[in-house]
Amino acid sequence: MKYIFLGAVILLALVGYYFINRSNGSKNIQPTVEQKDAEKIMVTISTEKGNIDLELYPSAAPKTVANFVKLAKDGFYNGTKFHRVIADFMIQGGDPLSKSNDPRVGSGGPGYRFEDEINPKSIGVDDAVIAQLESAGYKYNYGLKSLPVDVGSIAMANSGPNTNGSQFFIVTYSAQPHLNGKHTVFGKVVDNASMEVVRKTAQGDVIESVVVSQ
Repeated sequence: MKYIFLGAVILLALVGYYFINRSNGSKNIQPTVEQKDAEKIMVTISTEKGNIDLELYPSAAPKTVANFVKLAKDGFYNGTKFHRVIADFMIQGGDPLSKSNDPRVGSGGPGYRFEDEINPKSIGVDDAVIAQLESAGYKYNYGLKSLPVDVGSIAMANSGPNTNGSQFFIVTYSAQPHLNGKHTVFGKVVDNASMEVVRKTAQGDVIESVVVSQ
């Protein structure tokens, strides 16, 4: 009898492993009709240092915006931290593991990954660089009008091609052209007051809420 029980435990473990790892695969994210029709979507990230107001652009990255908006409305980002801050470069947040200071922070996400939304030609990436990136696994959508990784841009953090989830970064002081073609930019900070908050954000600062105005 104990062998039957042990076999059942192993079977359940294998089934659980399958479904956990299956959740790390891609997700079919579809923008709502309102998101498709919107020229921009206003979002406010409230932090202990102040508010960061952003405009998100569905026309530039429809699935990415839809994903961010859904996670925000679900309260996914509430209580997470800016877990990675590099001086004069960017602030990064959106990892649920940062809520509990999990030592694996930086590797967390929503349980799925989805594809990049980038048209490198529309942001001036050289053809030779595009060829190198495509050989590394990047797949581009040449029908999009993408945005460069510029000061105030909000873009998806990733671990390589088509590994977007919930983590994002905001550029602080200077354009980052070497990241063009590698990260999906889906919006920007809208005013100087918000940029001041971005620039004084420190590693470990908490995101209190992310509110979508639409």
